[in-house]
Amino acid sequence: MQSKAKIIESALLKQKTSRLPCFPLIDIAFASSYSDRPMREVQLDPHLHASVLSKCAEELPVDGVYINLCLDTGQGDRISDSENILDESLNLVIPENDVLSISSTSIKSLNDERIVKAELFHPGILATFKNIDDNIKENYAVAVGVTGTFSQIAFLVGISEFMMALLDQPDIVHQVLKRRHQIVIRQVQELCAAGARFIWIGEGLGSGSLISPDQYREFVLPYEIEIAEEIRKNGALSLLHICGNVINALPDIAKCSADGFDLDYPVALADAFEMLLPDVTVKGNINPRLFMKGFSEQLKQSCLQAKDIAADRIGYIMSTGCLVPRDSEMESFHIMADVCRYD
Repeated sequence: MQSKAKIIESALLKQKTSRLPCFPLIDIAFASSYSDRPMREVQLDPHLHASVLSKCAEELPVDGVYINLCLDTGQGDRISDSENILDESLNLVIPENDVLSISSTSIKSLNDERIVKAELFHPGILATFKNIDDNIKENYAVAVGVTGTFSQIAFLVGISEFMMALLDQPDIVHQVLKRRHQIVIRQVQELCAAGARFIWIGEGLGSGSLISPDQYREFVLPYEIEIAEEIRKNGALSLLHICGNVINALPDIAKCSADGFDLDYPVALADAFEMLLPDVTVKGNINPRLFMKGFSEQLKQSCLQAKDIAADRIGYIMSTGCLVPRDSEMESFHIMADVCRYD
């Protein structure tokens, strides 16, 4: 029997696996709840963050966990002293038991030099990964996040303002994308140097719910290709994650060079197989809401249907379409695992 890390590795390499991979997107939201720790506390403490993720990996019937949205201790200390300001530009809201979010930015121009200096959440993600025990990294798939170039700039300048700039200042957008991209590549290199084997590229703001296929092709895809190739060059495997309905972008996503794609639930699994395989492993696309109380039968039927559609294809990982909710039921993980024929 393959180790859980090896099962995910084989699936991303389009190799036969000893059973159907089971890799719901468990990140800080569910992990903090599972360990009964305040989410704010976990998001500001890489050692604690690593501990709650490791607990999920070891105790739940899943193949791995995701590192996402957190700060390192230095950032946390500075935030405490400066009214939740990150990178001298972003005002954060860090609730006691919810995901941190950016409420506003003081960056008002694409020419602001802070755009190419900000680290965003990378220091916390890197520190959390370094705090995870080597035994966990060896036996479970620890997917370490790097935010894509397009989404990093959108976070820094504000989503609405950036979307307007795509229309009004496309040449300047390209210039700033190229400059910020060097920071993203360096962040990827640091993750790989720390030993990351699985890197997920978070490009949620490239969703078809926000931009057109033409805009995706022009402003997002070229940078995704370079990120995925840099990950491969450094000996790691990549998973691209874009939320929402990306059906019209799937032909281009097939060219993104990523090893796998996190398919959200609005897109039919059969369509993704048709457009992504054999180039890109498909990971998804069970509705995360079904992991919550009252949906156990629907979850089971959804998993069985996905398994039937997959029909023993090489290059499929069963997963939630997006992040597992904080209030998910324990039974839900066992339902998915049973469908994947866990021993």
